[in-house]
Parts: sequence; structure tokens; C-alpha cells
Amino acid sequence: MSELKSNTDQPNPQEAPGLETLRPLRSRRTQSPSQRLAVAALALLLLALPRLLRGNLWIRVLDQAGIGVMLAVGLNVMAGQVGLVSLGYAAFYAIGAYTYALLASPQLGIHLPFALLFPLAGGLAALAGVLISVPALSLRGDYLAMVTLAFGEIVRLLLNTVHFTGGPQGIISIDAPAFLTMALRTPRDYYYFILALCALEMLLFSRIEQSRIGLAWRAIREDEAAARTMGVPANRLKVLACAVAAVPAGLAGVLFAGLQTFVSPVSFALVESVGILAMVVAGGMGNIAGAAVGAVAITLITEPLRQYAGEYRLLIYGMLLMIFALFRPQGIWPQRRRSARKPVEAEERTDLPIGEM
Repeated sequence: MSELKSNTDQPNPQEAPGLETLRPLRSRRTQSPSQRLAVAALALLLLALPRLLRGNLWIRVLDQAGIGVMLAVGLNVMAGQVGLVSLGYAAFYAIGAYTYALLASPQLGIHLPFALLFPLAGGLAALAGVLISVPALSLRGDYLAMVTLAFGEIVRLLLNTVHFTGGPQGIISIDAPAFLTMALRTPRDYYYFILALCALEMLLFSRIEQSRIGLAWRAIREDEAAARTMGVPANRLKVLACAVAAVPAGLAGVLFAGLQTFVSPVSFALVESVGILAMVVAGGMGNIAGAAVGAVAITLITEPLRQYAGEYRLLIYGMLLMIFALFRPQGIWPQRRRSARKPVEAEERTDLPIGEM
């Protein structure tokens, strides 16, 4: 009876293999009271910030910073968690923006509701992420960067030449996003909506980072060959990372189109992809909070200069990347490396069903 009982108490890895993959790994790290107080103070400051600013100019800059946070945290999944550097991330941004612009404007005479188009844009961006990741599975480094760069330029050129997208003139008179009784019409409305989305995105991505999927992503980033040897399905996890990373870009594109009420291919050129990558590198590659800090910092530095140094923004991004590469290669807020685990904790993690993901 004791032998039968011990056999039945053992977990069966074949039962519901996908249910355990997103459960956070056991961690002994807890927030101290001072950290909780700092988070609460930051939340109160962010909620009160629009009321402390006069006029809409700086509120619109904060809206752009929030959109930048969504983009940087999304790209951080690819570049920081898995090590897949992308120079065409703005293509997913464009897909989301044009999905909403085409289906909620007089361009095609269609005015679908925001509640339908918002998740649709994220889904189409994820599908595009899967399509571009499949042929690039065996590429890394410079070759992967060139493929993603080509993908971004292909999307931009298609938007610039296809007739129904408006070509170089773009699409105007885009509908204001409205959900139930709430409509986003002023920069302050967008600020609070974007702030809520940024908080939700960072929470979800932090859960994924602490899950078995996040652990497998970091294993691929550090040594893909060793990860494959240990049974990690690297190809499937890299496709998943590209799909997950593309969703925030598609959602951010919808908010950008609604905020500007106008989109054109110029808004999604190579300089935007380089700018998003600069946010991740400057903030701290692999750290969610660092990517958010980098997005806010670079947006506050470059966005007010857009009308004065529009064609020199790529030079500004390049200079920032060079400065951080020389003097602060780990970024403003670097990723916290895990220290060596105790043998007891290591034994608790020997049943990771990574091969079942």
C-alpha cells in the first residue's frame, strides 16, 4: 500500500502540460515596506501628473512616452529575454495603426467599434510576428537584424504604394476610440487609458518572466545549444516570443492612430525601430522596469525636439546608443542577475516540464 501511495502522489507530466507553464516559479524575494511605499508614491504621482501640468503639450508628450513604454516593454521580450534583436519592430506598430485607421475612418467607409478593432490589431500583429519568425528561426545576430530590417521596410513600402492605404498621403479623420460610455477625446483621456495599459502589460510580462516560459527564454538567450540539449523546444519558444512581443506594438499602434487622428508611412520608418531599440538598450536590456524607464527618458529628451530636429532624430538615437555602450552598457536599470540557488531550491525545480511547453 505504501508503494502504491508513493506512485500515485508523484506528479504526472503528461497531465495538462500547458497549465503549469505560466505559474510563477517559487521565489523567496518579497518587496520590503520601503519598496511598496515607493511604488504607491509613484502610482499617486502618475495619477496626479496631468493635473500638475498646464496645457496639453506636455500631456501629449506623456502620451507618447506611454506608447513608447508599451513598445519598449514588448521589444524587450524579443531582444532582452530571448536575445533576438529586431530592427523592424515598427512594422508591428504600423500594422496595428493601419488596422484601426482603415476600419475606423472614411478611407474605406467603415466605422467598426473600438472594442472589436483593439484586440483585432493585437492579433494581426501577433500573426505577423509568427510569420516573420518562422523563416528566421535559424538566424541570429547580424543576419537576424537584416531580416527584421527588411521586413520593416517591406511593410512600410507596401503602405506607401498600395492605393487603399492612402499611399504617402496617409489616412485622415480617424475615429476617436470609444468603449461603452467612455470616449478618448482629450490627451488627458489617452493618458489615463495608456497608463492603465502600461501597468497591465508590465504586470503580465513580469508574470511571464517569472514563469517556466521566461526561464526557458533566458536559457535560449544565454546558450541556445545548451538549452536544446536540456530539452528546451527553442524554435517553438522563439516563435512564441515574437508573437507575444508583437501584441503590445499592435495595441500601441491603435492608440497612436486614435491620438493623432492621422497615420502615414513616415511614422513607421527605420528611425522608429531604432528609437524603440534605443529605449530598451538605454533602460536596461532584459529588465521590464528598465525598458519602461528608458522609454520615458528618451521620449522626454527627443519628443520636444521633433519639430526642430526631425531629420536628425536618428543621429540623436545613435549618439545615445553610443554613449550608453561606452559608459553604461548595462543601461539605466540593468537586469538583476539571479544568484546561485541553494541545493534545496534546485531540487524543487528539477520537475520543470520545459519539454512539454
